[in-house]
Amino acid sequence: MNARKHFLIVNLIAGGGRCKQEFPRIKAELDRRGLDYDLHFTNEPLEAVDVAQMVTEAGFTHVVAMGGDGTVNEVANGLVKVGSTLPLAVIPAGTGNDFVRMMGIPTDPIRSIDLLESGTPRPVDLGYVVGDRYFVNGLGIGIDAQVARDVLRMNPRFRGTATYLYAALKEVLHFKAFPVTLSGDGFEETHTLISLGITNGKFAGGGFKLAPRAAVDDGLIDIAAIEDFPIAERLIRLPQARKGTHLRLSKVHYRQERTVTVASPARLIAHIDGEVYRLPGESFEVEVAPKALRVTTP
Repeated sequence: MNARKHFLIVNLIAGGGRCKQEFPRIKAELDRRGLDYDLHFTNEPLEAVDVAQMVTEAGFTHVVAMGGDGTVNEVANGLVKVGSTLPLAVIPAGTGNDFVRMMGIPTDPIRSIDLLESGTPRPVDLGYVVGDRYFVNGLGIGIDAQVARDVLRMNPRFRGTATYLYAALKEVLHFKAFPVTLSGDGFEETHTLISLGITNGKFAGGGFKLAPRAAVDDGLIDIAAIEDFPIAERLIRLPQARKGTHLRLSKVHYRQERTVTVASPARLIAHIDGEVYRLPGESFEVEVAPKALRVTTP
């Protein structure tokens, strides 16, 4: 007898409607396997945070986020804020799915259901914008945040990896650099950047290997700061950032730290786990939250 009891938090608008399209066959597969589950459809931003908090006291053994990285973010925030140790499983149905790529979770929603029956909880770190929000995968500032914003404005029917690449190409040609000072334990540096990634996972923007040295359980956040390049050179560097070979460039500054303070006089554009994010101020701190979440993995 399977003693697992799952609660699914489903964001039907994730992936520009991909989740809504996939849900009937996902439900049919869950029923075919005889899994014990209940579910809730979210209707507004951050609703999944509150739902995840309530689930922790309802007798379920696992929480499942069905949607994209943003849905996973909300559910994780809900669990962590009440100190829950319930494992979080993911049925990916978003646009980028960078977190599941990092965790080795199948990106095929049907295959990911296998983990609901046989997956193993793995303790993972989270990033934390102090006083505000946790992230499972990354906080992005600059060109990648503008790309995330561009993708959200596009026709939902055409979202996917190609959409991210198109938006990235457009911003490579037009994005304006911004000044940032980074400081922490024994360091302070100021740069004019086109991209600042503060990450827990390797991937961002639908598969760009922005932080190739990142590990989700090393007790560190990875900081990838990319200075400005002339427009023509930007076109050359974009494929390098996708492959993760950009760290050898002199204009790329990479650190692994437990905490970092970010300050800028500019109005910064940011995303958190692929969703547009309003930063808490001109200066803010990001720190690692070691092994703060348990994620169901292969």
